[in-house]
Amino acid sequence: MIFLCAAISGVSAQRKTDSLLQLLKTSKADTVRVNIVNQLAVAFSTIDHARALRYSEEGLNLATKLNYKNGMATSLMNTGLIWYRQQLYENALTSYNKSLEIFKNAGNTIGLIHCYNSIGHLYMIQEKYQKAMEFYLKSTHQAESLNNRKEIANCYINVANVLNAQGDYKNAIRYLWKSLKIFEESSDKYNMGVCYNNMAANYIDQDSLVQALGYLGKSLQIYIELKDQRGQAACYLNMGIVSDKRHEYKNAIRNYLSALEINETLNDKYRITTCLANLSISYLNLKNYEAATATCERGLKIAREINVFDAQRIFYKSLSQIHDSLGNFKKAYDYYKLFKQADDSVFSSDKRKQVLEMEIKYQSEKKEIEISNLTKDVKLQAIRLENNRNFQIFLVVISILVLFLLIVFYRLYKLKLNTSRLLEQKNDELELMNRTLSESEAALKELNATKDKFFTIIAHDIKNPLSAFRSVTKALSISFYELSEQQKLAYIHGIHKSSENLFNLFQNLLQWSTSQAGSMKFKPQELDLGIIAFKAGTALQESADKKNIQLEINIKADTYAFGDTNMVSTVFVNLLSNAIKYTQPGGSVWVDATDYGDYMKVSVVDNGIGMTKEDIEKLFRVDVDFKTIGNSEEKGTGIGLILCKEFVSRNGGEIWVESESGKGSSFHFTLPKELGQYIPPLTTDS
Repeated sequence: MIFLCAAISGVSAQRKTDSLLQLLKTSKADTVRVNIVNQLAVAFSTIDHARALRYSEEGLNLATKLNYKNGMATSLMNTGLIWYRQQLYENALTSYNKSLEIFKNAGNTIGLIHCYNSIGHLYMIQEKYQKAMEFYLKSTHQAESLNNRKEIANCYINVANVLNAQGDYKNAIRYLWKSLKIFEESSDKYNMGVCYNNMAANYIDQDSLVQALGYLGKSLQIYIELKDQRGQAACYLNMGIVSDKRHEYKNAIRNYLSALEINETLNDKYRITTCLANLSISYLNLKNYEAATATCERGLKIAREINVFDAQRIFYKSLSQIHDSLGNFKKAYDYYKLFKQADDSVFSSDKRKQVLEMEIKYQSEKKEIEISNLTKDVKLQAIRLENNRNFQIFLVVISILVLFLLIVFYRLYKLKLNTSRLLEQKNDELELMNRTLSESEAALKELNATKDKFFTIIAHDIKNPLSAFRSVTKALSISFYELSEQQKLAYIHGIHKSSENLFNLFQNLLQWSTSQAGSMKFKPQELDLGIIAFKAGTALQESADKKNIQLEINIKADTYAFGDTNMVSTVFVNLLSNAIKYTQPGGSVWVDATDYGDYMKVSVVDNGIGMTKEDIEKLFRVDVDFKTIGNSEEKGTGIGLILCKEFVSRNGGEIWVESESGKGSSFHFTLPKELGQYIPPLTTDS
């Protein structure tokens, strides 16, 4: 188990608490007192939940009476923290959501950042990783909007924790590196130590123990320089875990003893039991049963004292194994029974927690009613003031109305003068529309001819994979027993490749035909390009891996544009699929998004075979056989690019390509950033 160091030592925390209690005695019923009791609620949240809850409620009541929005939101966040530390997660989420709404209305971005992070922690501990990531990314977006480097770095650490929990250690380490660079800029050594410790945790989970030790060494050096004993103890404990994994049990024992000595100085009983539990297992692995027994008995005494049932289970289990190894089977059995009883105690503790949750819920609802009554009194006073203001406003409105009527009469007079001129303009516009209709009729005839050519190409492209199916299956049916296993496998690969080509052709053709028939639903809305690009990349990662192609999605979450979700997703998938198809094994494909005035420009870039100028002129056209483009062995029908152009155009954007033979290709398309810039097509589906 990896432990990160705490923010402050126990001594400094106690001094701060004593100072706050002294200030509380002389404070008045104002915003200063609200801030003091809110800080006390946090201070007592780890040692006395009931007292912490009383301080939090006092802060909420006083802040509500004073209409002190930030104080109200902070009190609710503290209440959520208290529920969180009692593992009453539903109550915690309710308090956090109330706090979130107040912070939003007050325009407090820093408060929003902390609230989003707290909700993310809540989902994280419940292993709801997708929800946790959603709120961590919201917090990151708010921090980036303020360009608050420290908050951005803290958000990156939270994102890394979700990735670690999902086993994505590579990306977790990448986010920790980004966080580390920010802390290095501000010379924030404490948080640099946290980053190093978290990186070590990721490497331990991957069994990359040499790298883990390297980062633990850096973290330990920082904590020694800062004289942070808790951080030093955490590093020694983690170093012991690394040594255990490497079966270097004596070295593990030395590290555990160093951590134990520091935690004894701090009188941190929980971490003392953790050190003793790890220490007893190392002694047991060395078959030093005497030392293992003494360590277990000492740890068991402390674990019983602070009611840590999980630790008791570990010690009972270890003692049972020790006596079993020594042949003391009766004692081994007795300790095994105690081990099972500890399991039952954990279950009973959960039941007690449910009863406590019901009682606290009742008290919370009662307090909400009291706050609601107080709010009503404040509203009544506000209504009286509002009535006085309304009479003054009435007089102003009458004056404005008279002025408005004068303006209307003047406008009617001007309108009459302009009517004849507008009539002439409309006649000219009608004549122009007649000419446009004639041109549209000619264009429609040309379009029908082009479609006929397009369907001819499609018929030819469907015939090729079907012919391949026919010839390969015929060969297999006639000569199956004469063919070697390698030849059979080659035929099967040919069938699979033909089926994939045929499936992709039919999929794109179905979408194109649906679009042309006007039956495709079109619902423009705000899109997160980062999430859409990530999903498209995930869907095509396997294809990229087969060719050893490095696929990089560089679009951040919360990069927004307007468009139809399904259409834009199809554009991403088709462009990425083509890029992978026409890139040589070992190459790279990456996706970026940049600001383009009123639009967002998305670029899909590869370092593949590239195209000549003549090839580029053939793209996005139904009257050109796409298979004649380039010299790659992997050919396509070109329907995908035609579909991309259709969908991008329908979403109010443009698509184009930049390429040079042998040097790769860059496909770009734009989407409006706001619905105001979007120009809808003549007919859309509701």
